[in-house]
Amino acid sequence: MSKENNPAANPEHKAIIDALGQCPGGYFAAMLVAEHVLRDVDAKKAIRIQQKLGNKKLLSTIFVELGLLTENEQRRLIRKHGKSFRIGELICELGYISLEQLQQAEQKLSTSPGQRMGEVIRQLGLIDDRQLAQALSEQLSLPLIHVDIDTADHKLLRQFPSKFMRMHLTVPYEASETKVSIATANPLNNSAIEEIERQLKKKAVVSIAAESAILSMLGKLEAVDGKGEPSDQVSEVVDSILLAAIREGASDIHVEPMDLNTRIRLRLDGVLIHKMDLPQELAQRVTARIKVLAEMDISDSRRHQDGRFSREVGHICADYRVSTYVTIYGENMVMRVLRSSGGLKNLEQISMSRALLERFKHEALDVPTGVILITGPTGSGKTTTLYAAIDYLNRSTTKIITVEDPVEYIVPGIIQCSVDKIAGRTFDESLKAVVRQDPDIIVMGEVRDKKSAQVAVQAALTGHKVLTTFHTEDSIGGLLRLIDMGIETFLISSTVVSILAQRLIRTICPDCRQAYMPNKRIANLIGVDDTTLRNHTFYRGTGCGTCYGTGYHGRTALHELLVINEDVREALLERKTSQEVRQISCNSTDLLSLMEDGMYKVLQGFTTVEEVYRIAPRSPSHRSVEEIYQLMGHEA
Repeated sequence: MSKENNPAANPEHKAIIDALGQCPGGYFAAMLVAEHVLRDVDAKKAIRIQQKLGNKKLLSTIFVELGLLTENEQRRLIRKHGKSFRIGELICELGYISLEQLQQAEQKLSTSPGQRMGEVIRQLGLIDDRQLAQALSEQLSLPLIHVDIDTADHKLLRQFPSKFMRMHLTVPYEASETKVSIATANPLNNSAIEEIERQLKKKAVVSIAAESAILSMLGKLEAVDGKGEPSDQVSEVVDSILLAAIREGASDIHVEPMDLNTRIRLRLDGVLIHKMDLPQELAQRVTARIKVLAEMDISDSRRHQDGRFSREVGHICADYRVSTYVTIYGENMVMRVLRSSGGLKNLEQISMSRALLERFKHEALDVPTGVILITGPTGSGKTTTLYAAIDYLNRSTTKIITVEDPVEYIVPGIIQCSVDKIAGRTFDESLKAVVRQDPDIIVMGEVRDKKSAQVAVQAALTGHKVLTTFHTEDSIGGLLRLIDMGIETFLISSTVVSILAQRLIRTICPDCRQAYMPNKRIANLIGVDDTTLRNHTFYRGTGCGTCYGTGYHGRTALHELLVINEDVREALLERKTSQEVRQISCNSTDLLSLMEDGMYKVLQGFTTVEEVYRIAPRSPSHRSVEEIYQLMGHEA
């Protein structure tokens, strides 16, 4: 083993780890360097910056700001090493308190022997009991749940004195033949858990719950005399569902009425994960509560409805777009989660290969006039790419004005308009008004019909640059759909500069990543030939707690960039078929398909052949691996 990889044989490396451990909030940073996630030189730089800032910022935050660590990597590593953290530093790393507040709590703890750090932080008013429960859940790798009298087994609860459960902040709420489910706000050294196991002669399955939820549940249990009804705590259930979605990074929340109960599922990395079930009566009140928040008609459950609301949960403000759909069992509800912060990315962060990124910048975005289309199905990351392009074009000498429904991210320095039908600001009216505002660049949230397509084309003809999104399968499909909308081919060929098609694809979970041999037939179908299959190492995730057993954690984007040239324009004017236009584009513009970008990302170890086959539109590659590497700007 080399000295660089062996801390014991590298005194300087060990000294840096020791120095990090002595820095304020330096435990996590020391762990990252010890595991060679970050280099010694990066650690030295971060220490110098922290000292210049007066020890007021976490080293891990500095690593993120320097681009040495992404927020997703930071969160994953915190979760992975949760049990190794002291609770105070974990609460700080989770962003619930600042480094200064942690130091304040440490000082108070030193004068309060016998107290626990979590309780000290809470007593100082720096966090609430729900945030403490969240931190304990992360630290101990125990699930965080919401307990309520409506979903608990009353008969089971009454087997234990209320005083006993209050004293230990622990309640058994459900039992099977061999196991008892226990919720506790005090998971460490808890004798109550052992006592419940002993009395019931069942093995405990422990979850973390907020102290206020447990006390509220016990208060309602005490208030029930066998005939009365417990008080309503539906808002707590709603908040717990929203908190779970924010915490897990879900894009959508599904509330689905079934025959016997209502299922709650979250869409994580594009796939639905079952989180919990609610009894029908409670679920109906949860649905009603969300409809009230979204300003929907609560009295009408026979009509499909749409709404929207904003709410801060866990110190993260998010917008929720709500849609109900009437089914045979009641109203099916889907909430799209739109985070108000943390979603805006620059072009370098959208996972585009180096050569493709340079072409997109210089051959599309830097062109002075014309229409730039970003296409893909719902949930493919079009809006993220659109805002990244706006960020690239945003300069003090340029006026950018948008028409959006709704505005999803606030971008300083540009003029943004959100459609509001009630106020008379319809999409069509806003499009008419925007061209009279002397814009250099017009951003349309979406081309939704012939009228909006005509506005985009006319604006480009009058010397404007237009950026917009479009729902099509691939880049060639974007051109053909414009023709299908009735836009003349000569207008399309003279105004459309480029079309960027994209998909989001799941990446392999880093915590359970292992080498494997993929299915030969599927590998061949996405363009991986037998020689590459034999000579290359492929990876997949085997499934773990981080990825909920799926083998995937996080997503990256696949891109297909078509830059219109004279050959493609001529093919459009001659109304050639989509297959002919694609072939001409591949030959004359070096068009790389979504499937080819997927194959490239498989060979780079980001994802699996099965995932590319599942996501990417079928467009068999006739290029060799070497050609694809060259077009991606990567040497094989």
